[in-house]
Amino acid sequence: LEKKTADLEPFYPDRMASRILGMGDVVSLVEKAAAEVSDADAEKMQKKMLEAKFDFEDFLKQSELVSKMGNFAGVAKMLPGIGGQLDNSKIREVETRLKRSKAMI
Repeated sequence: LEKKTADLEPFYPDRMASRILGMGDVVSLVEKAAAEVSDADAEKMQKKMLEAKFDFEDFLKQSELVSKMGNFAGVAKMLPGIGGQLDNSKIREVETRLKRSKAMI
């Protein structure tokens, strides 16, 4: 695996302990999301979801935003209860499905 300096993140012992215990790291996830999405875009997307007008283009935008936040495994490990349940084969399967979905859109 090749690591880039952009992949490095500050070390927070409490957040790392939460990840190790499978409780996720919601604070870091929110920080990464906030760095990628403006408040106006988030509000617009929320409105579309609430009005049930979320379409394939919106799905594509969301998946690209998640990709910008890092690899799927890294993002999934930040979600409470999910990080410890995913093994590498499941992660690769999800990434393959996501690429296939993007290609169809």
